[in-house]
Amino acid sequence: MDPKPRPLHVELQTSSDWSQDLWDLILPIYEASFPKHIRKPERIVRNMLKNMNAFLHIGISEGQPCSMALTGLSADQRLLIVDYLAVSPSLREHGIGKGTVAALADWAREHYGINGLLLEAEVDDSEEGRNRLRFWQRCGFESTDYIHSYVWVPEKYRAMLLDLQNENERKIRPLGRDGKKLFEHIETFHELSFKGAKK
Repeated sequence: MDPKPRPLHVELQTSSDWSQDLWDLILPIYEASFPKHIRKPERIVRNMLKNMNAFLHIGISEGQPCSMALTGLSADQRLLIVDYLAVSPSLREHGIGKGTVAALADWAREHYGINGLLLEAEVDDSEEGRNRLRFWQRCGFESTDYIHSYVWVPEKYRAMLLDLQNENERKIRPLGRDGKKLFEHIETFHELSFKGAKK
């Protein structure tokens, strides 16, 4: 039996300003990982970077693009909302996803003193859906019980939280685990991302 390959190291590069060069590197990973109907188009991403505390991230491993993420700060600036995170299809199963989450967490703590990472995960009982859920759990995210429905898409979602606080921070101002309240941050983030974007 072959030994499990050593996880590849991920170096994160981040921009809060639009960069066509960065977008061109990210786009193949983004398009290969998300169906067109759930991807935010380029004009929306541009709008997010211009008008919000939003960020484009690219993961680099062994000198090559290996992952991408689109994130933004919550209104109270305690959480980094992970809108999209994907690994290059050819590099999956090498620890890149987990490494990218860890790099995002380190970056968010260092630059913004973020208390946690927040995302919405589709409630999907297929094998693929269960695998996605297990991935986020392996990265340290906790599921919340509340199931959220949007009026514009049929899929249902649940909030998942990765608490980055140390013990003292948790005693002073703990992060809540109420999924409905966490979705208030997510919905505000989505509303702002589309606000003022050109058609």
